Amino acid sequence: MLSLFLGLTVAMATNGSVATEVAHVSNQKPDQNYTLAYKKSVEEDKPLMVVVGAPWCPACETLKKTTIANMQNSGELDGVSVALVDRDAEPELAKTLMEDEKMIPQIILYSKTSDGRWSRRKLTGYQPVQPVRSLIKRVTATLGRG
Repeated sequence: MLSLFLGLTVAMATNGSVATEVAHVSNQKPDQNYTLAYKKSVEEDKPLMVVVGAPWCPACETLKKTTIANMQNSGELDGVSVALVDRDAEPELAKTLMEDEKMIPQIILYSKTSDGRWSRRKLTGYQPVQPVRSLIKRVTATLGRG
């Protein structure tokens, strides 16, 4: 499961074939793609938060325009690298990230454990700020950064 995530990421990082819509947080261009968000996560030793959705999904759009935007503006996402993946534009990437679960939106938070493995946590469906905030705090506390 996580090996697929890492394998797909390595493949995409080497050939640059990903063209997903990505938003970033704090001091980064809002047009980064998933590969760049992953690379930033690794280089800066930050968790990677991937939001998988679709433009036709009202809950996905609301999540991006309210929860994610509000957290971005308040600086609450500064400690994570954030990627927005369009399930329709990047179906294989989305399928791998979502582990074949079809419900969107999904917020998937990857973080490296002390032994170098990737840990995966997720929230499914529209989420207001508090559950996302709590998820990030749990992860960063586990990493000793919270």
